Amino acid sequence: MAQSELNRFLQVFQTLFQDGNSLINADTQFRNLEEWSSMQALIVIAAIDEHFGVTVAEREFREAKTVADLHQLTIKK
Repeated sequence: MAQSELNRFLQVFQTLFQDGNSLINADTQFRNLEEWSSMQALIVIAAIDEHFGVTVAEREFREAKTVADLHQLTIKK
């Protein structure tokens, strides 16, 4: 995994949360974030599509646990 690609993904992901939460890293279990909600899930899915041109399947999204797992979905397509 190219570190620069992961860093770009982290930057995009961080901006989706209040104050661009810089405490979010690759190992963050995103569903445990205070701001996480079903609406936030839709925002993340839309951002992945917009910034990386990848449509994430619902099943794959449900199986992802960490931010790194989500990043993997963007590079395997």
